[in-house]
Amino acid sequence: MTLALGVLLLAGAAVALVVGAELFVENVARAARRLGLTIVAVGILLAGAEPEEALTGVLASAAGRPGLAAGDAIGANVTMLTAALGLAALARPLPVGRRVREYAAGAAVAGLLAVAVLADGVVGRVEGGLLLLAYVALVALVWWREREPPAIGELAEVDDDDDDDDDDEGHDGDHAGRRADVRGLLLALVGLLVMTGGGALAVAGAERVVAGLGVTDDAVGLTALALATTAELFALVAAGVRRDLPEVAVAGVVGSVAYNATVSLGLAAVVRPLAVERVLGPALLAVVLAVALPLLARGGRLGRPAGAVLAAGYVGFVVLTLA
Repeated sequence: MTLALGVLLLAGAAVALVVGAELFVENVARAARRLGLTIVAVGILLAGAEPEEALTGVLASAAGRPGLAAGDAIGANVTMLTAALGLAALARPLPVGRRVREYAAGAAVAGLLAVAVLADGVVGRVEGGLLLLAYVALVALVWWREREPPAIGELAEVDDDDDDDDDDEGHDGDHAGRRADVRGLLLALVGLLVMTGGGALAVAGAERVVAGLGVTDDAVGLTALALATTAELFALVAAGVRRDLPEVAVAGVVGSVAYNATVSLGLAAVVRPLAVERVLGPALLAVVLAVALPLLARGGRLGRPAGAVLAAGYVGFVVLTLA
């Protein structure tokens, strides 16, 4: 009964996190488009920002469950780099361009920072703060490199539509735009509230799964909780493939890996120092996967054979972790 309730809570949490994340991202996306960033930068910085992961980690840390907090941050990275990309590549080969490969190397560096702070089994507040600063530096680097207008897909179309509307409406359009900005801000805040509720559900569900299976917080954080909190990334990857913007999906995963290794882990440690035992190995695995991504993408594409390997790798990871 406890296990069944935990699974139900995790499923409900996944839905809440997806809905909240969609509300949040959809209503801050316009700002990113207005800033004139490349499609890769939008994927890295906007789609890659995972507030639901960070909130879940913060709530778990505040509840005194460091294994869930650290396990979720690291397990989410393994889940995205194996299951999310693997299943997407099985459906359709994914492009992995030069810039995405370069940022995958940056995500690997972020992962190495996470490995460094996890090496002694304790992540303190100072180390958490340093991880947050590392993400700020990454954002600054991407911003500096990617300042050019998006030119493909729906982002360009939306900009064109916005420009046409502004020309037609004049000052009325300005007022309407300001109202839209206020509405977008309110909806983004609603999204954050929904994500907070989803994070609380996820932590409650994970606690019951721990009790029902008799395994450790680390194991559940690395598997069940990580799978629930990465539901939004699965949706993003599927949408990118469906809308013929697969590079955004790959860039989003790469950005999320860097975000979780720094922000999600760092914020949880700032709230309360994390004492963990079984997370170092998976953190190293996430680094290896980030490095392997460009190597698996022969000819600049992640094909179906590589996708099958990644998807099978996720199954093996879950079995070994729970065993």
